[in-house]
Amino acid sequence: MRIAVFGAGSTGCYLAALLSVAKLSTSIVCRERIKNAIEDNEGIHITDYQGFDKRVMPNALLTDTTGQQFDVVFVTVKCHQLPEVAQQLLNITHAQSELIFMQNGLGSFDAIETQMAQRRCLFGITPFNVLQNGAHFHKGTQGEFCFEQSDNTQFIAQKLQDSGFGCHIYDDMKPVVFGKLLLNLNNALNAIADMPIKAELENHAIRRTLAGAMREWIAVAKAMDCELAQFTKVKPAKVRVILSLPNWLFKRVASAMLDIDPKARSSMWEDIQAGRKTEVEFLNGAVVKLGAQHNVPTPINQAIVQSIHKLERGETVDITRLAVMKS
Repeated sequence: MRIAVFGAGSTGCYLAALLSVAKLSTSIVCRERIKNAIEDNEGIHITDYQGFDKRVMPNALLTDTTGQQFDVVFVTVKCHQLPEVAQQLLNITHAQSELIFMQNGLGSFDAIETQMAQRRCLFGITPFNVLQNGAHFHKGTQGEFCFEQSDNTQFIAQKLQDSGFGCHIYDDMKPVVFGKLLLNLNNALNAIADMPIKAELENHAIRRTLAGAMREWIAVAKAMDCELAQFTKVKPAKVRVILSLPNWLFKRVASAMLDIDPKARSSMWEDIQAGRKTEVEFLNGAVVKLGAQHNVPTPINQAIVQSIHKLERGETVDITRLAVMKS
């Protein structure tokens, strides 16, 4: 089985490293700067908040995919980049290949669905945070990769598990994707707060705003009659209740939420710092769009989307004003 991780950034490089540690034939399709950083570092350095530390070199680092074909391709580019790479994904796969789309949020696949009709397309998610520093990729929060069921993903998951890494396989990814979006609603808020996730979660006012954004998504999902998969020790509806607790009680009840690297930040924070376009329209923006379709008010998520667009334009946002919002 020839595997490629296409568009390897923070998540993609971390995934490629795990696949390589599991002795799966893995190539990275990446930009020149990523290739150079990995080569200069003599491999991808991966660590996590629990002390795991490993350096590994994938089978190949590719900036040119001419003549290359793979059996399984993990697609880890940003949501808005999918239309740009659709033809390239077709070129590096064959009729029996599987493409596993690892994008956050909702709606990104819609733009290329017709083009991909001749390939088997599956979905996966990354329910944890990865922070990049050169060729060092640090997993700062809990969670394990999740993939849609197929013979290939089952084989890959088993190899990962045999190497000591957790991995989950699902027959139906819709509840998983919807449940992951609940947690991803914090990506934008973390970027606006401009502080580590742990510090942000210890801020009662910001936490209540996050709880309000989650409450809106839960209401939208209910109107759509869609289940949310559970990624925390409590059910999704209880997460937003716990977030609203006063600090002294929150720290006791939700200690697992705070068991993260003190330096961990969201990928959207990284995008804002680097001046890149964010995925907010596929996260909080998706809540707003679906809320409008199902007559569910989503003022908090709408305010968050507007704030991120201000940051993308180089404007400033006062988190204290946003933090007083709650629904």
